[in-house]
Amino acid sequence: MSKARAGKEIHVVAENRLGALADISQWLADKGINITSVCAYVDNSKANFLFKTSDNKKAVEILKAKEIERVKEEEVVVVEMQDKVGMLKDMVKKLKSADIDIKYLYGTASSAPNVPATIIFVVEDNKKAIQAING
Repeated sequence: MSKARAGKEIHVVAENRLGALADISQWLADKGINITSVCAYVDNSKANFLFKTSDNKKAVEILKAKEIERVKEEEVVVVEMQDKVGMLKDMVKKLKSADIDIKYLYGTASSAPNVPATIIFVVEDNKKAIQAING
């Protein structure tokens, strides 16, 4: 069973340079902030990082103080589900049935027993997606 809820992520746009993610993760770790999910990619020669953390508000303050090009908190859908075969398929089929197109998606999983997988994504209407997944 999957459970969807509204959440927030931090979207960071920075200079695409060697060690950018190492620096960001160090700054957050130094302040006791755990990165619980991360996605990183390059677009138009800029490094883009999407984070969920143990304290987004504090993380945003820290990153903004570092004069990074862009640091913004954005609305997302967070889904926790059992970490087993077919769970993602079941979730995205619900979105497809509701005619919901995914803009982007990333997630985390654990090999530890009884630890849920977490999927983070954005669609045009996050509330509609939450309703589609939760039934």
